[in-house]
Amino acid sequence: MTLEEILSVPTAASAEELARDVWDDDNRLSYSPDGTRLLDAENFPYEITVKDGCKVICDGVFAFQDYMAGLKIGEEVPLDDRSTPLDKVKLPAGLTHIGKEAFSECGDLISIHLPASLLYIGDYAFVDCWQLERIAVPAKTRYIGEGAFQGCINLYQVSLGKDIEFIGRDAFDDCESLETIRIPKGTKNKYLSMLPKYLHRYLKEIEK
Repeated sequence: MTLEEILSVPTAASAEELARDVWDDDNRLSYSPDGTRLLDAENFPYEITVKDGCKVICDGVFAFQDYMAGLKIGEEVPLDDRSTPLDKVKLPAGLTHIGKEAFSECGDLISIHLPASLLYIGDYAFVDCWQLERIAVPAKTRYIGEGAFQGCINLYQVSLGKDIEFIGRDAFDDCESLETIRIPKGTKNKYLSMLPKYLHRYLKEIEK
């Protein structure tokens, strides 16, 4: 797929899809009728398995919602309490898109394995995943959105693949524990042009 084709895939769940959704009661997840799109999640458990055949995780599926803090409706949620219960997630082979804010404020998520098929990581997809320590972006991934890993304060190692064509503004902003951005040998000039200057000192070329 070209980058234009990748960007043309919708990551927002449509009203029609939600009206005809199919529930996975064990994981409390809602899918499109054909099972290729994960539309929504409600009161999901600590551990999630996204089913085989799913290609798109839609916008905001696992993002923190105020009800998760257990407060009364209308009460302001303190910053320290803005975290979903999700701490383990298994993604299927064949997944191509992770939508905008899909894992926003999943503060207990320490690690996540992104499948080799992944092409697209949406804006703020992993924003404020405070406990996330390492992320390996697959070789085929072409697009990392704005603020995708912003505020991942314990993220110390990032591995980027060879096919990335776009990295959005502030994708790794406020990653205050960052030590290394691993990139394939021979791609340093490419990443120097895509990443802001303050991240250049973390770049390390490695043999693949």
